[in-house]
Amino acid sequence: MGTRMKLVARDSLDERMGRKGWSNRRLAKYAECAPGTIDNLLSGRTVSVNKARTAELICEALDVPLDVYFVPEISSSAGQSVQRSEKREKVSA
Repeated sequence: MGTRMKLVARDSLDERMGRKGWSNRRLAKYAECAPGTIDNLLSGRTVSVNKARTAELICEALDVPLDVYFVPEISSSAGQSVQRSEKREKVSA
């Protein structure tokens, strides 16, 4: 699976869609995702997309660089690995 991408400018994305005349359904079709994905991003019910390609296509459709709206999401499992490692270091110290 690819890198999850976190939306960091929800209001700006919504505004840009309106100015460019993109509906949620049309953008979803272009970005190769379910319309609910766009709905959820814009409503704040979700903050990330599972595929980096989805984020890339959203930005491509709206003529903005990827990093304006999305950043790579650090996985929680990576964070848990770091936490476990830190706990082991404390225990052995």
